[in-house]
Amino acid sequence: MKPATLWVALTSLLLLAACSKQPQWTLFYYPDIKMPDIKKPDIKKPDIKMSDIDKPDAGKPEIQPQLTEQPDRYHAIAGYYQTLQQCQDKGRGMQRLNEGKGSFECGHNCRLDDRDMIICDQWHNNGP
Repeated sequence: MKPATLWVALTSLLLLAACSKQPQWTLFYYPDIKMPDIKKPDIKKPDIKMSDIDKPDAGKPEIQPQLTEQPDRYHAIAGYYQTLQQCQDKGRGMQRLNEGKGSFECGHNCRLDDRDMIICDQWHNNGP
């Protein structure tokens, strides 16, 4: 193979490899909902009676967990981007097209776990 042909082939291969970087950020867009807030558990003060003092759980608050409905992230995927800025810009653009309604979040290095749940290394929430 001629050196010029080899140089062109190697240069083309390097350029092709550089252009095929995996996207790092996933945009999740929710057109009709706000991002759910993480609710703190509702802690109730216990009623302590003198007869309860010797019991091991006496004085411990009763915690009622608050479950919030999580958005359907799988069906909310709206694109894949190289940078967080690109992801946020696209999400804001989608909000503008939806007359300011909706919310979005960007996830970094997202993947499916063994239960087919989307997990990401990092989340950036962007409400309306």
